[in-house]
Amino acid sequence: MGVLDRAARLARGDQQETYPYRCMSCGADLPVQYHTCPECGSYDVRATKWIDD
Repeated sequence: MGVLDRAARLARGDQQETYPYRCMSCGADLPVQYHTCPECGSYDVRATKWIDD
């Protein structure tokens, strides 16, 4: 998520912080894309916009 995306979301009044990445192994929500999950060490970190819920 870029700075402009975050500014636009805050301008609309969205106060809830969303995290653009998620570990598929442990489900941890992450603010930046890691190569390995800092919670469990998994290599399966994906962008949340590409995950089918």
